[in-house]
Amino acid sequence: MFTGTLRMQVCEATGLRSPDSSKRNNTILGSSDQLIDAYVTIDADDEHIDRSTTRPKTLDPVWNETFVHEVHDASNLTISVFHDASLALDKFVAKCKICFDDLMDKESSDFWVSF
Repeated sequence: MFTGTLRMQVCEATGLRSPDSSKRNNTILGSSDQLIDAYVTIDADDEHIDRSTTRPKTLDPVWNETFVHEVHDASNLTISVFHDASLALDKFVAKCKICFDDLMDKESSDFWVSF
């Protein structure tokens, strides 16, 4: 369990794919992956911590945003990417769950995660 100040910078994502429903439609039409309006959510266990800004029309978004929050008795940090759908519900793109114990064991605080 982690209790303390979480300071996290979300830098970028590369090679994201559009949500499955958009991908199916594009395959039928014969085009490549549709660009997405990507944003990241950050959660500690079941507690929502923050959300990044939306980066429009990209599969390789760059955020370079820093988040600082107090976290209490959390086991896991979850980073999720969504497509910001303007008229419908936002669509899930990818998710990564990281154990706080693993974060504390890392020598470097700068690392990539895989979705």
